[in-house]
Amino acid sequence: MEKNSSVMTAEVTKAPVSNKRIVYILALGVFGIITTEFGVIGILPQIAAQFHVSVTQAGWLLTAFALVIAAFGPFVTLAASGVNRKVALSIVLAVFVLSNLLSMAAPNFTVLLIARIIPAFFHPIFFSVAMATAALSAKPGEGPKAVSIVFSGISIGTVLGVPIVALFTDQFDWHAAFIVSSAVNFVALLFLLKYLPSLPVRQRSSFGSQLSILKKAKTWWSIGIVTFIISGMTVSYGYMVEYLKEVVHMDGRNISLTLLLFGTAGVFGNLLLGRLLSRNIGLTVWGFLAGLILIQTALFLATDHFYPAMTLAVIWGFIHTGGFLLGQTLITASSPEAPEFSSSLFVSTGNLGFSLGSLAGGIAIEVVGVEKLPLISIGVLVLAAMGFKLQERLYGGGTVHLKGEAEKGNA
Repeated sequence: MEKNSSVMTAEVTKAPVSNKRIVYILALGVFGIITTEFGVIGILPQIAAQFHVSVTQAGWLLTAFALVIAAFGPFVTLAASGVNRKVALSIVLAVFVLSNLLSMAAPNFTVLLIARIIPAFFHPIFFSVAMATAALSAKPGEGPKAVSIVFSGISIGTVLGVPIVALFTDQFDWHAAFIVSSAVNFVALLFLLKYLPSLPVRQRSSFGSQLSILKKAKTWWSIGIVTFIISGMTVSYGYMVEYLKEVVHMDGRNISLTLLLFGTAGVFGNLLLGRLLSRNIGLTVWGFLAGLILIQTALFLATDHFYPAMTLAVIWGFIHTGGFLLGQTLITASSPEAPEFSSSLFVSTGNLGFSLGSLAGGIAIEVVGVEKLPLISIGVLVLAAMGFKLQERLYGGGTVHLKGEAEKGNA
Protein backbone atom coordinates (compact mmCIF):
# COMPACT_ATOMS: atom_id res chain seq x y z
CA MET A 1 0.00 0.00 0.00
CA GLU A 2 1.35 3.45 -0.86
CA LYS A 3 2.50 5.62 2.01
CA ASN A 4 0.54 8.59 0.77
CA SER A 5 -1.49 10.61 3.24
CA SER A 6 -4.26 11.15 0.73
CA VAL A 7 -5.02 7.48 0.49
CA MET A 8 -3.43 6.05 3.59
CA THR A 9 -5.82 4.58 6.14
CA ALA A 10 -5.33 5.43 9.77
CA GLU A 11 -2.81 3.01 11.26
CA VAL A 12 -2.66 1.74 14.80
CA THR A 13 0.29 0.64 16.85
CA LYS A 14 0.53 -3.13 17.06
CA ALA A 15 -1.08 -4.09 20.29
CA PRO A 16 0.73 -6.27 22.86
CA VAL A 17 -2.46 -8.25 23.32
CA SER A 18 -4.23 -11.01 21.43
CA ASN A 19 -6.56 -10.05 18.61
CA LYS A 20 -9.29 -12.14 20.20
CA ARG A 21 -9.10 -10.17 23.43
CA ILE A 22 -9.39 -6.90 21.51
CA VAL A 23 -12.55 -7.91 19.66
CA TYR A 24 -14.21 -9.34 22.77
CA ILE A 25 -13.52 -6.15 24.71
CA LEU A 26 -15.04 -4.15 21.87
CA ALA A 27 -18.06 -6.50 21.79
CA LEU A 28 -18.57 -5.85 25.52
CA GLY A 29 -18.59 -2.11 24.83
CA VAL A 30 -21.15 -2.57 22.06
CA PHE A 31 -23.25 -4.63 24.48
CA GLY A 32 -23.26 -1.72 26.95
CA ILE A 33 -24.24 0.84 24.34
CA ILE A 34 -27.03 -1.33 22.90
CA THR A 35 -28.39 -1.87 26.41
CA THR A 36 -28.65 1.91 26.77
CA GLU A 37 -30.07 2.48 23.28
CA PHE A 38 -32.83 -0.13 23.35
CA GLY A 39 -33.33 -0.72 27.08
CA VAL A 40 -35.71 2.23 27.17
CA ILE A 41 -38.19 0.34 24.96
CA GLY A 42 -39.60 -1.59 27.90
CA ILE A 43 -40.16 1.47 30.09
CA LEU A 44 -41.91 3.86 27.70
CA PRO A 45 -45.32 3.44 29.43
CA GLN A 46 -43.76 4.18 32.83
CA ILE A 47 -41.94 7.21 31.41
CA ALA A 48 -45.16 8.48 29.86
CA ALA A 49 -47.00 8.12 33.17
CA GLN A 50 -44.20 9.68 35.22
CA PHE A 51 -43.83 12.82 33.07
CA HIS A 52 -47.47 13.08 31.94
CA VAL A 53 -46.78 12.67 28.24
CA SER A 54 -48.27 10.26 25.70
CA VAL A 55 -46.53 7.01 24.82
CA THR A 56 -46.03 8.46 21.33
CA GLN A 57 -44.22 11.44 22.81
CA ALA A 58 -42.18 9.14 25.04
CA GLY A 59 -41.21 7.27 21.86
CA TRP A 60 -39.09 10.28 20.90
CA LEU A 61 -36.52 8.92 23.36
CA LEU A 62 -35.88 6.32 20.66
CA THR A 63 -36.67 8.33 17.54
CA ALA A 64 -34.52 11.35 18.44
CA PHE A 65 -31.63 9.01 19.29
CA ALA A 66 -31.78 7.39 15.85
CA LEU A 67 -32.21 10.68 13.96
CA VAL A 68 -29.17 12.25 15.63
CA ILE A 69 -27.06 9.23 14.66
CA ALA A 70 -28.32 9.30 11.07
CA ALA A 71 -27.74 13.03 10.64
CA PHE A 72 -24.45 13.59 12.44
CA GLY A 73 -22.75 10.19 12.66
CA PRO A 74 -20.23 10.43 9.80
CA PHE A 75 -19.14 13.97 10.63
CA VAL A 76 -18.73 13.39 14.38
CA THR A 77 -16.65 10.31 13.56
CA LEU A 78 -14.58 12.31 11.08
CA ALA A 79 -13.85 14.95 13.72
CA ALA A 80 -12.60 12.26 16.11
CA SER A 81 -10.56 10.37 13.51
CA GLY A 82 -7.20 11.58 14.83
CA VAL A 83 -7.83 10.68 18.48
CA ASN A 84 -6.13 7.66 20.06
CA ARG A 85 -8.65 4.87 19.58
CA LYS A 86 -8.52 3.75 23.21
CA VAL A 87 -9.12 7.32 24.38
CA ALA A 88 -12.03 7.80 21.96
CA LEU A 89 -13.71 4.54 22.96
CA SER A 90 -13.24 5.30 26.66
CA ILE A 91 -14.72 8.79 26.35
CA VAL A 92 -17.80 7.41 24.59
CA LEU A 93 -18.46 4.82 27.31
CA ALA A 94 -17.92 7.46 30.00
CA VAL A 95 -20.50 9.71 28.31
CA PHE A 96 -22.98 6.81 28.26
CA VAL A 97 -22.40 6.17 31.98
CA LEU A 98 -23.01 9.82 32.86
CA SER A 99 -25.99 10.24 30.52
CA ASN A 100 -27.73 7.28 32.12
CA LEU A 101 -27.20 8.78 35.58
CA LEU A 102 -28.56 12.12 34.34
CA SER A 103 -31.57 10.30 32.83
CA MET A 104 -32.25 8.62 36.16
CA ALA A 105 -32.29 12.00 37.95
CA ALA A 106 -34.16 13.93 35.24
CA PRO A 107 -36.76 16.26 36.82
CA ASN A 108 -38.85 16.53 33.65
CA PHE A 109 -39.23 14.99 30.20
CA THR A 110 -37.24 17.72 28.44
CA VAL A 111 -34.17 17.03 30.56
CA LEU A 112 -34.63 13.29 30.01
CA LEU A 113 -34.81 13.80 26.23
CA ILE A 114 -31.64 15.92 26.28
CA ALA A 115 -29.89 13.28 28.41
CA ARG A 116 -30.81 10.71 25.75
CA ILE A 117 -29.73 12.87 22.80
CA ILE A 118 -26.24 13.70 24.13
CA PRO A 119 -24.85 10.12 23.94
CA ALA A 120 -26.41 9.70 20.49
CA PHE A 121 -23.78 12.11 19.14
CA PHE A 122 -21.02 9.83 20.50
CA HIS A 123 -22.65 6.50 19.61
CA PRO A 124 -21.34 6.46 15.98
CA ILE A 125 -17.79 7.09 17.18
CA PHE A 126 -17.77 3.91 19.25
CA PHE A 127 -19.30 1.73 16.57
CA SER A 128 -17.14 3.09 13.76
CA VAL A 129 -13.88 2.98 15.72
CA ALA A 130 -14.68 -0.43 17.20
CA MET A 131 -15.48 -1.99 13.84
CA ALA A 132 -12.46 -0.45 12.13
CA THR A 133 -10.18 -1.48 15.02
CA ALA A 134 -11.49 -5.06 14.93
CA ALA A 135 -10.90 -5.26 11.17
CA LEU A 136 -7.41 -3.75 11.39
CA SER A 137 -6.41 -6.09 14.23
CA ALA A 138 -7.41 -9.19 12.26
CA LYS A 139 -5.27 -11.28 9.96
CA PRO A 140 -5.55 -10.43 6.24
CA GLY A 141 -8.88 -11.63 4.87
CA GLU A 142 -10.40 -12.20 8.34
CA GLY A 143 -11.71 -8.67 8.91
CA PRO A 144 -15.41 -9.59 8.53
CA LYS A 145 -14.95 -12.47 10.97
CA ALA A 146 -13.45 -10.16 13.61
CA VAL A 147 -16.14 -7.54 13.03
CA SER A 148 -18.84 -10.22 13.39
CA ILE A 149 -17.66 -10.84 16.97
CA VAL A 150 -18.01 -7.13 17.73
CA PHE A 151 -21.46 -7.19 16.11
CA SER A 152 -22.44 -10.07 18.40
CA GLY A 153 -22.59 -7.44 21.14
CA ILE A 154 -25.70 -6.11 19.38
CA SER A 155 -27.43 -9.49 19.42
CA ILE A 156 -26.43 -10.28 22.99
CA GLY A 157 -27.45 -6.79 24.09
CA THR A 158 -30.88 -7.37 22.58
CA VAL A 159 -31.19 -10.91 23.98
CA LEU A 160 -29.84 -10.23 27.48
CA GLY A 161 -29.38 -6.50 28.04
CA VAL A 162 -32.91 -5.38 27.22
CA PRO A 163 -34.64 -8.17 29.23
CA ILE A 164 -32.34 -7.49 32.21
CA VAL A 165 -33.31 -3.83 32.14
CA ALA A 166 -36.99 -4.79 31.94
CA LEU A 167 -36.59 -7.23 34.85
CA PHE A 168 -35.09 -4.60 37.17
CA THR A 169 -37.78 -2.14 36.13
CA ASP A 170 -40.48 -4.64 37.08
CA GLN A 171 -38.81 -5.32 40.43
CA PHE A 172 -38.28 -1.63 41.29
CA ASP A 173 -39.29 1.24 38.97
CA TRP A 174 -38.19 3.04 35.79
CA HIS A 175 -35.17 4.58 37.55
CA ALA A 176 -33.67 1.09 37.79
CA ALA A 177 -33.50 0.87 33.99
CA PHE A 178 -31.01 3.72 33.83
CA ILE A 179 -29.04 2.49 36.83
CA VAL A 180 -28.59 -0.90 35.18
CA SER A 181 -27.64 0.67 31.84
CA SER A 182 -25.12 2.91 33.56
CA ALA A 183 -23.64 -0.05 35.44
CA VAL A 184 -23.28 -2.14 32.27
CA ASN A 185 -21.46 0.69 30.49
CA PHE A 186 -19.25 1.27 33.54
CA VAL A 187 -18.17 -2.39 33.61
CA ALA A 188 -17.40 -2.23 29.87
CA LEU A 189 -15.38 0.95 30.49
CA LEU A 190 -13.34 -0.73 33.25
CA PHE A 191 -12.49 -3.69 31.01
CA LEU A 192 -11.56 -1.39 28.15
CA LEU A 193 -9.28 0.73 30.33
CA LYS A 194 -7.58 -2.31 31.84
CA TYR A 195 -7.15 -4.61 28.86
CA LEU A 196 -7.24 -2.56 25.67
CA PRO A 197 -3.78 -1.29 24.72
CA SER A 198 -3.11 2.26 23.63
CA LEU A 199 -4.03 2.55 19.96
CA PRO A 200 -2.68 5.87 18.68
CA VAL A 201 -3.33 6.90 15.11
CA ARG A 202 0.12 6.87 13.52
CA GLN A 203 -0.90 8.52 10.29
CA ARG A 204 -4.22 10.19 9.87
CA SER A 205 -5.90 10.64 6.53
CA SER A 206 -6.82 14.23 5.76
CA PHE A 207 -10.47 15.25 6.04
CA GLY A 208 -10.47 15.80 2.29
CA SER A 209 -9.23 12.31 1.50
CA GLN A 210 -11.82 10.74 3.81
CA LEU A 211 -14.66 12.86 2.49
CA SER A 212 -13.53 12.02 -1.05
CA ILE A 213 -15.15 8.59 -0.73
CA LEU A 214 -18.45 10.46 -1.04
CA LYS A 215 -17.41 11.34 -4.60
CA LYS A 216 -17.28 7.66 -5.54
CA ALA A 217 -20.40 6.38 -7.27
CA LYS A 218 -19.71 2.92 -5.88
CA THR A 219 -19.95 4.23 -2.32
CA TRP A 220 -23.39 5.65 -3.03
CA TRP A 221 -24.45 2.43 -4.73
CA SER A 222 -23.50 0.54 -1.57
CA ILE A 223 -25.29 3.06 0.65
CA GLY A 224 -28.44 2.72 -1.46
CA ILE A 225 -28.31 -1.08 -1.47
CA VAL A 226 -27.76 -1.26 2.29
CA THR A 227 -30.59 1.21 2.90
CA PHE A 228 -32.95 -1.11 1.01
CA ILE A 229 -31.60 -4.18 2.82
CA ILE A 230 -32.07 -2.68 6.30
CA SER A 231 -35.44 -1.23 5.33
CA GLY A 232 -36.59 -4.60 4.00
CA MET A 233 -35.47 -6.28 7.21
CA THR A 234 -37.22 -3.69 9.38
CA VAL A 235 -40.59 -3.64 7.59
CA SER A 236 -41.56 -6.94 9.20
CA TYR A 237 -39.14 -7.10 12.14
CA GLY A 238 -40.21 -3.68 13.45
CA TYR A 239 -43.75 -4.99 13.90
CA MET A 240 -42.86 -8.58 14.77
CA VAL A 241 -44.73 -8.49 18.08
CA GLU A 242 -47.88 -7.21 16.39
CA TYR A 243 -47.57 -9.88 13.68
CA LEU A 244 -47.15 -12.71 16.19
CA LYS A 245 -50.09 -11.42 18.22
CA GLU A 246 -52.59 -10.67 15.46
CA VAL A 247 -51.67 -13.21 12.76
CA VAL A 248 -50.15 -16.15 14.63
CA HIS A 249 -52.36 -15.52 17.71
CA MET A 250 -49.58 -15.89 20.27
CA ASP A 251 -50.06 -14.68 23.83
CA GLY A 252 -47.57 -12.47 25.65
CA ARG A 253 -45.62 -15.34 27.17
CA ASN A 254 -45.12 -17.13 23.86
CA ILE A 255 -44.20 -13.89 22.13
CA SER A 256 -41.49 -13.28 24.75
CA LEU A 257 -40.18 -16.81 24.26
CA THR A 258 -40.17 -16.40 20.49
CA LEU A 259 -38.28 -13.11 20.73
CA LEU A 260 -35.71 -14.74 23.02
CA LEU A 261 -35.21 -17.61 20.57
CA PHE A 262 -35.07 -15.14 17.68
CA GLY A 263 -32.28 -13.16 19.34
CA THR A 264 -30.35 -16.21 20.50
CA ALA A 265 -30.37 -17.68 17.01
CA GLY A 266 -29.21 -14.31 15.71
CA VAL A 267 -26.02 -14.47 17.79
CA PHE A 268 -24.95 -17.68 16.05
CA GLY A 269 -26.15 -16.56 12.63
CA ASN A 270 -24.12 -13.38 12.92
CA LEU A 271 -20.92 -15.32 13.67
CA LEU A 272 -21.53 -17.68 10.73
CA LEU A 273 -22.12 -14.79 8.35
CA GLY A 274 -18.84 -13.24 9.46
CA ARG A 275 -17.00 -16.39 8.42
CA LEU A 276 -18.81 -16.51 5.09
CA LEU A 277 -18.08 -12.85 4.34
CA SER A 278 -14.38 -13.49 4.95
CA ARG A 279 -14.49 -16.09 2.18
CA ASN A 280 -16.70 -14.45 -0.44
CA ILE A 281 -18.70 -11.25 0.01
CA GLY A 282 -20.72 -11.41 -3.20
CA LEU A 283 -22.01 -14.96 -2.77
CA THR A 284 -22.79 -14.26 0.89
CA VAL A 285 -24.92 -11.26 -0.09
CA TRP A 286 -26.91 -13.38 -2.53
CA GLY A 287 -27.30 -16.18 0.01
CA PHE A 288 -28.49 -13.74 2.68
CA LEU A 289 -31.05 -12.06 0.41
CA ALA A 290 -32.36 -15.39 -0.88
CA GLY A 291 -32.62 -16.80 2.64
CA LEU A 292 -34.46 -13.78 4.02
CA ILE A 293 -36.88 -13.66 1.08
CA LEU A 294 -37.63 -17.38 1.47
CA ILE A 295 -38.24 -17.09 5.21
CA GLN A 296 -40.58 -14.13 4.70
CA THR A 297 -42.48 -16.14 2.10
CA ALA A 298 -42.78 -19.08 4.50
CA LEU A 299 -43.97 -16.78 7.31
CA PHE A 300 -46.69 -15.36 5.09
CA LEU A 301 -47.87 -18.88 4.23
CA ALA A 302 -47.69 -20.12 7.84
CA THR A 303 -50.23 -17.50 9.02
CA ASP A 304 -51.89 -18.82 12.20
CA HIS A 305 -49.97 -22.12 12.43
CA PHE A 306 -48.37 -21.73 15.87
CA TYR A 307 -45.44 -24.17 15.92
CA PRO A 308 -44.41 -23.71 12.27
CA ALA A 309 -44.45 -19.94 12.82
CA MET A 310 -42.31 -20.21 15.96
CA THR A 311 -39.82 -22.46 14.15
CA LEU A 312 -39.69 -20.06 11.23
CA ALA A 313 -39.10 -17.16 13.63
CA VAL A 314 -35.99 -18.90 14.97
CA ILE A 315 -34.66 -19.42 11.43
CA TRP A 316 -35.60 -15.82 10.67
CA GLY A 317 -33.51 -14.61 13.62
CA PHE A 318 -30.56 -16.74 12.50
CA ILE A 319 -30.58 -15.05 9.08
CA HIS A 320 -31.83 -11.58 10.01
CA THR A 321 -29.17 -10.42 12.49
CA GLY A 322 -26.31 -10.95 10.04
CA GLY A 323 -27.79 -8.25 7.80
CA PHE A 324 -26.18 -5.51 9.86
CA LEU A 325 -22.71 -7.01 9.52
CA LEU A 326 -23.35 -7.57 5.82
CA GLY A 327 -24.36 -3.95 5.33
CA GLN A 328 -21.31 -2.67 7.18
CA THR A 329 -19.04 -4.91 5.09
CA LEU A 330 -20.56 -3.75 1.80
CA ILE A 331 -20.06 -0.07 2.58
CA THR A 332 -16.55 -0.36 4.02
CA ALA A 333 -15.46 -2.70 1.20
CA SER A 334 -16.44 -0.07 -1.34
CA SER A 335 -14.21 2.53 0.38
CA PRO A 336 -11.33 0.75 2.16
CA GLU A 337 -9.15 3.86 2.13
CA ALA A 338 -11.25 5.43 4.94
CA PRO A 339 -12.37 2.52 7.17
CA GLU A 340 -13.66 4.53 10.13
CA PHE A 341 -15.49 7.14 8.06
CA SER A 342 -17.06 4.46 5.86
CA SER A 343 -18.07 2.53 9.01
CA SER A 344 -19.78 5.68 10.28
CA LEU A 345 -21.61 5.92 6.96
CA PHE A 346 -22.98 2.45 7.65
CA VAL A 347 -24.17 3.50 11.13
CA SER A 348 -26.07 6.43 9.59
CA THR A 349 -27.33 4.30 6.71
CA GLY A 350 -28.53 1.63 9.12
CA ASN A 351 -30.50 4.15 11.17
CA LEU A 352 -31.96 5.62 7.98
CA GLY A 353 -32.99 2.11 6.93
CA PHE A 354 -34.61 1.56 10.33
CA SER A 355 -36.62 4.75 9.99
CA LEU A 356 -37.76 4.07 6.42
CA GLY A 357 -38.56 0.42 7.15
CA SER A 358 -40.61 1.31 10.22
CA LEU A 359 -42.47 3.99 8.27
CA ALA A 360 -43.19 1.60 5.38
CA GLY A 361 -44.32 -1.12 7.79
CA GLY A 362 -46.64 1.25 9.63
CA ILE A 363 -48.21 2.47 6.40
CA ALA A 364 -48.57 -1.12 5.16
CA ILE A 365 -50.44 -2.12 8.34
CA GLU A 366 -52.89 0.75 7.84
CA VAL A 367 -53.41 0.12 4.12
CA VAL A 368 -53.22 -3.67 3.60
CA GLY A 369 -53.10 -5.13 7.11
CA VAL A 370 -50.41 -6.59 9.36
CA GLU A 371 -50.68 -10.04 7.74
CA LYS A 372 -49.24 -8.60 4.49
CA LEU A 373 -46.03 -7.31 6.10
CA PRO A 374 -43.88 -10.24 4.90
CA LEU A 375 -44.89 -9.46 1.30
CA ILE A 376 -43.92 -5.81 1.66
CA SER A 377 -40.60 -6.90 3.14
CA ILE A 378 -40.02 -9.22 0.18
CA GLY A 379 -40.72 -6.38 -2.25
CA VAL A 380 -38.11 -4.11 -0.64
CA LEU A 381 -35.53 -6.92 -0.47
CA VAL A 382 -36.06 -7.67 -4.17
CA LEU A 383 -35.24 -4.03 -4.91
CA ALA A 384 -32.05 -4.43 -2.87
CA ALA A 385 -31.16 -7.55 -4.88
CA MET A 386 -31.73 -5.68 -8.15
CA GLY A 387 -29.47 -2.88 -6.94
CA PHE A 388 -26.71 -5.29 -5.99
CA LYS A 389 -26.95 -7.03 -9.36
CA LEU A 390 -26.59 -3.68 -11.13
CA GLN A 391 -23.59 -2.84 -8.95
CA GLU A 392 -21.91 -6.10 -9.95
CA ARG A 393 -22.51 -5.33 -13.62
CA LEU A 394 -21.33 -1.73 -13.34
CA TYR A 395 -18.11 -2.52 -11.54
CA GLY A 396 -17.39 -5.94 -13.01
CA GLY A 397 -16.54 -9.14 -11.15
CA GLY A 398 -18.56 -7.95 -8.16
CA THR A 399 -17.85 -10.94 -5.98
CA VAL A 400 -14.07 -10.99 -6.37
CA HIS A 401 -13.76 -7.21 -6.63
CA LEU A 402 -15.53 -6.57 -3.35
CA LYS A 403 -13.58 -9.27 -1.57
CA GLY A 404 -10.31 -7.88 -2.78
CA GLU A 405 -11.14 -4.39 -1.60
CA ALA A 406 -12.23 -5.66 1.80
CA GLU A 407 -8.88 -7.34 2.25
CA LYS A 408 -7.01 -4.29 1.06
CA GLY A 409 -8.87 -2.22 3.63
CA ASN A 410 -7.77 -4.57 6.38
CA ALA A 411 -4.14 -4.60 5.35
